[in-house]
Amino acid sequence: MGRTSANPAGGTDEQREASGEVASALAVVGNWMFSTAARRRIMAASGLELSLGDYTLLAQISHHAPVRLSVLADLMEVDKSTLTPPAKRLEARGFIVREPDPADSRAQLVSVSRAGKQAIRKLWQARAAIVAELMEDWSTADIKSLATHLAAFAAAIERKG
Repeated sequence: MGRTSANPAGGTDEQREASGEVASALAVVGNWMFSTAARRRIMAASGLELSLGDYTLLAQISHHAPVRLSVLADLMEVDKSTLTPPAKRLEARGFIVREPDPADSRAQLVSVSRAGKQAIRKLWQARAAIVAELMEDWSTADIKSLATHLAAFAAAIERKG
């Protein structure tokens, strides 16, 4: 530690060490965000009940819509057959709609319906409330600083993937 020489693998030794700490913290955050306990808290706070698979698929459809399930399966690196049951459940609840793909009339595109968008809003609001609860002893300045840095990190992910 303490060396600041350039490292061809990505910044100085200090930057690499700090980046490792960020990666470790993000692993904890990611594990929490997709944990059963967090999902239960989010569902309870939102007044909705979705399985983790349904919740994930709804979020992915929202992000990529209109989209074929086969494309989502490729993006999620799962077999398309694993998306069919949750898609049917989401459709039965009125959260997603199917429409013919104009590029191929044999295929269908899925999108989030108005009810699905309302559900997503409730879920995001519930998640934000839970995150606020976790940071209730933080200063506003610290929360804003984290938000700024996470937004910059998210932008780097979008740019560099």
